[in-house]
Amino acid sequence: MHEYHIVEGIIKQILEKAKSSNAKKITSVTLVLGELSGFKKDSIRIYFDNFAKENLLEGAKLIIKPVKSKLKCQDCGTIFEHQKSNFNCPKCHGLGILTNSGKEFYIDNIEIES
Repeated sequence: MHEYHIVEGIIKQILEKAKSSNAKKITSVTLVLGELSGFKKDSIRIYFDNFAKENLLEGAKLIIKPVKSKLKCQDCGTIFEHQKSNFNCPKCHGLGILTNSGKEFYIDNIEIES
């Protein structure tokens, strides 16, 4: 449910940008969504579709680009993709700690018709 307000804010940003670009219609929106962002892809789609009614976004395609979380090995410094329930470095088997990768949630691209 916390996706509601986040998506509402993103929709406002998209519509403001489109209006300032004199868009007649928005054809697609690409969002980047990190697996550790705390947001659910399905909920984002539902709220996006609801907010995209009777405005420039109606009928726009929503593309969600997933970003995997990454870990950094405490021993050798290698950065590697986090595998479910495995925090070990593939290079030296040291313990990996979370980085900021995978926490992303932002607008990557907006395609419009002018």
